[in-house]
Amino acid sequence: MSEDSRIPARPAEHLPHAHDDGGSGSSHGAQRPPLPHAHDDGLAAEIEARRRRWLDAGWPAPDAVLITGSGIEVDLGSPVAGPWPFAEFLPFHPEPIQGHAGTVEVAATAAGRHLLVSRGRLHLYQGCTPAEVVFLVRLGALLGAGALVVGNAAGSLRRDLPEGSIVAISDHLNLTGHNPLRGQPPAAWGPQFPDLCDAYDADLRRRLVDIGREAGIRVHEGVYVGLLGPSYETPAEIRAYRALGGDLVGMSTVQEVIAARHMGLRVLGFSLVTNMAAGMEGAHLDHEDVLRVGAGAAGQVARLLRGLLDDEELWRRPSSSCGSPASPAA
Repeated sequence: MSEDSRIPARPAEHLPHAHDDGGSGSSHGAQRPPLPHAHDDGLAAEIEARRRRWLDAGWPAPDAVLITGSGIEVDLGSPVAGPWPFAEFLPFHPEPIQGHAGTVEVAATAAGRHLLVSRGRLHLYQGCTPAEVVFLVRLGALLGAGALVVGNAAGSLRRDLPEGSIVAISDHLNLTGHNPLRGQPPAAWGPQFPDLCDAYDADLRRRLVDIGREAGIRVHEGVYVGLLGPSYETPAEIRAYRALGGDLVGMSTVQEVIAARHMGLRVLGFSLVTNMAAGMEGAHLDHEDVLRVGAGAAGQVARLLRGLLDDEELWRRPSSSCGSPASPAA
């Protein structure tokens, strides 16, 4: 598989909430403790504080959010704001991961559009909560972004998707056991039970395929299986994921996509195949191989992203057919 190598997990930070009142009393008069995470509001206060800090600083409001994955580096020119290390920008302190720059910046396109760029990402296997993993997606949405472009390194479950293939994600299987909507995120962010019928925008996917064809780069399509990690999969697990309809396997992406669709963003996801999954070819899996293939395919990924950023389809505002668009607060 691929998304990143092991690192020691750290305890997730949990902040107390003023409305944690302990729940209703039992028949014997004792107060019943609240369910774990029942009052999890998705770090709403922390996101709002960062949003106001952003506005006070006068940084450009992003039109889209871009998250890269293991070994995926794209030159977007000099940032118009940032870069800021995760440890300085975020209200929590994730551990660094090899192959992830771990920085946030604002980049501008030739047409004057602005991107909130996360170079590297956060993962559940680091000990992060789902709310921490999707912090930047939610911040971008509340600042006015209309789309999320999310890339990852992935293992292939198909022999016709060899190492180095670029795959537009058409759907996913969330097998992480986690969901960023658990608890009570603010109702203004989106519906409690969002429809994920079009989790990955079909129009954006078609445009990426077309951009690739025009550039002489074949872009495949496939279903991404999102896992917790950080251990790679066993051959038996890979056989099960193939039977479930998976084409790719990784340790990221699904949390960000769920949060983005919840807040009404259009989503384009793509995977760079960095290895065949366990048991497919008998080779042992190594994170160094992930980084090596990522570096080797950097040119093709950059050409696709540059073409996408120049395409008006990316900047078309989302419809309300699937999910509820998030409006930036005043």
